[in-house]
Amino acid sequence: MWLYVVLSILGSLGFGLFNLIIWAFISDIIDDHEVKTGVREDGTIYAVCSFSRKIGQAIASAMGAWSLALIGYVEGAAKQTEAVNNGIYNIATLVPAILYIIVGVVLAFVYTLDKKKVLENVETLKARKNTENTDA
Repeated sequence: MWLYVVLSILGSLGFGLFNLIIWAFISDIIDDHEVKTGVREDGTIYAVCSFSRKIGQAIASAMGAWSLALIGYVEGAAKQTEAVNNGIYNIATLVPAILYIIVGVVLAFVYTLDKKKVLENVETLKARKNTENTDA
């Protein structure tokens, strides 16, 4: 039990850090979009991100209920079967672990804004701003 508690605390800290990093990613994405298109669209990008999070939260809520139905959970039962107890354990531990691994793979191989690219974007935007100020 204590191992689970300690791992849950560490996992929660990691999840909190990940949520902070996601918001930094969004700022980097806004800058990258501006470098590529020449137009800064903070509001649109934040709106798409917010809408996507809301859709994800709705799907996650539905998946929780579907998962319970899938493993044979009986609402109001005095005691659930061993298979249901194991299913709940797997839903609470194995499924998130698999999903976090998928997120890690996506961030490692699909998200192309590494530190070098972000710094290049910052320099490009600074140069554009300086050019605009000297032209005015």
